[in-house]
Amino acid sequence: MLVLSIFVTFGAAKVPQDGQYRLAHANGDGKLKVGQEQFKIGSVVVKLLDDRKAEITLVSDITVFVTGTWSQNGESQDSFDLQLTGGASPGGLDGSGSVTLGKDPKDLRLTLKGKSRTTKKNIEVQFVGK
Repeated sequence: MLVLSIFVTFGAAKVPQDGQYRLAHANGDGKLKVGQEQFKIGSVVVKLLDDRKAEITLVSDITVFVTGTWSQNGESQDSFDLQLTGGASPGGLDGSGSVTLGKDPKDLRLTLKGKSRTTKKNIEVQFVGK
């Protein structure tokens, strides 16, 4: 089994009230594309912390852990725009994305597009909770 860890920084999504954070987990259907390789995503965990940091875990044949920052999308209290940057880690992902977190796990939707700073491969994520 191949394990891939990517550390990134997000910008843009919803700010929880002081002292609160958003935690969402959903099983569902998704795809992770790394260059020409594709992996089925069966589960996603999203944490949006009150200090504007984000932690996202994609569970698949490989596991991908993504960190960063976020802020709220103006259209909805549950929608967040994500700006991916390399951050302080030597690797990372440059790109953008969005996440929607509803009250029900089936409302979780995640989209990411970017490029690995180390391998230079394009990376795409599409996930819909069930």
